[in-house]
Amino acid sequence: MPRSESETPPLWRNRDYNLWWGGSAVSQLGSGVSQLAYPLLILGVTASASSAGIVAACADIGYLGASIPAGVAADRVSRRALLIVSSVVQLVFMAAVGLAVAGGHVWLPQIAVTALVQGVMSAMHQAATTPALRRIVPPAQLKVAFAREQARDMGTQLAGSPLGGLLFGLARWIPFAFDAVSYLFVTLAALFIRGPLGPDRAEGKTAEPTSVRQDVGEGLRFLRRDSFLRFLLLWAALSNCTLAGLAFMFVVALRQHGASASVIGTSESIVMACGLLGALAAGRIVRRVSGFQIVVTMSWLMVAGTLGIAALVARPWPAALCFGGLVFFMTPLNVTFQARMAATVPDRIAGRVMTTTSTAAQSLKWLAPLVCGALADRFSPTAPILGLAAMFALLAVAIHLTPALRRFDDGSHPGDADLVAPDTAPKPATPETTGRDAEPAR
Repeated sequence: MPRSESETPPLWRNRDYNLWWGGSAVSQLGSGVSQLAYPLLILGVTASASSAGIVAACADIGYLGASIPAGVAADRVSRRALLIVSSVVQLVFMAAVGLAVAGGHVWLPQIAVTALVQGVMSAMHQAATTPALRRIVPPAQLKVAFAREQARDMGTQLAGSPLGGLLFGLARWIPFAFDAVSYLFVTLAALFIRGPLGPDRAEGKTAEPTSVRQDVGEGLRFLRRDSFLRFLLLWAALSNCTLAGLAFMFVVALRQHGASASVIGTSESIVMACGLLGALAAGRIVRRVSGFQIVVTMSWLMVAGTLGIAALVARPWPAALCFGGLVFFMTPLNVTFQARMAATVPDRIAGRVMTTTSTAAQSLKWLAPLVCGALADRFSPTAPILGLAAMFALLAVAIHLTPALRRFDDGSHPGDADLVAPDTAPKPATPETTGRDAEPAR
């Protein structure tokens, strides 16, 4: 019987988790550095915004295209191997870019191919990460672990951009060398985790070998039968699209109201700082407040925050604080959904289910800038922001009307009892068997 959180040693005494968290933090910092260096390099060499857009699109295409196959791989082959191989491949490609830049040979096709490969490898890394994390963190501590992952990501994003600008100013090749070295840390973290990361041979063993298509179908069938995950697929896609539109319109609206580039940059730093505070507070919030209360309360706070931005958009600092408050509240909401999904999905299909969910969550983000930009040109920047507030309100109402969410804290749904068998639940790590979170696609 799983131990309660009060009976489990704290995470700071979990060697494998701390090793993983530290290696991932260094790698995420490297990602933040190169994310700024890429457009600066391309704009400096080609003076073409479309070229910078091509590189960014290559990373997104690689990530989305590889996500579902990577999920199948995470349930078929060693997750430790996937984590190591994906990191080493990115190290090699990023080091090659650094060497080319240092030698004065900046070639756009090489950078585009590197971005594409990074997107594919990031998808592979993401697919193996959450199932592996469930092996090194006891179930009772998953919420706290996810909260710390959010804090790590927010902190590295906040530090990555200014550090990237500083290193790029010293020499153009330094940010890429820094990022290449950062992959070494997460590679070593995955290598030195003591316990098995799965998948267990016995779990995935069947009478006859299955095809990739059958494996994908099994993951999709699980999603169709689980009412909570069906809701989460749609909710994540729409909420991420809405949030992407708000982030886009925040910059557009400030600019159209006369804010300078430095003011806009500072405003975004304020937003990220609030997000970091939210991530630091998320652990305490999710331990003290029920999951359903968090989902309902935070969803309506999204509506209030968006309306506040619409009202204050002509004043950069108050608008930034309002947007920062929205991001602050979004973090505990993300942690709650992540932990609930991790507790719901059996380990043997975790890679497939979670990458399918991740792909769905990112699938509509490209649409938001197109629609919001057209509405802003036709009417005013305030009009699409009000539309986004209405979308957040519809999502909040949907939570009240969805039966699966009313039983959020029960751990089960009607008709789903056969989907999570006791022998497939994630097993807490032990001192004898104790074996990163994934980086976002760049």
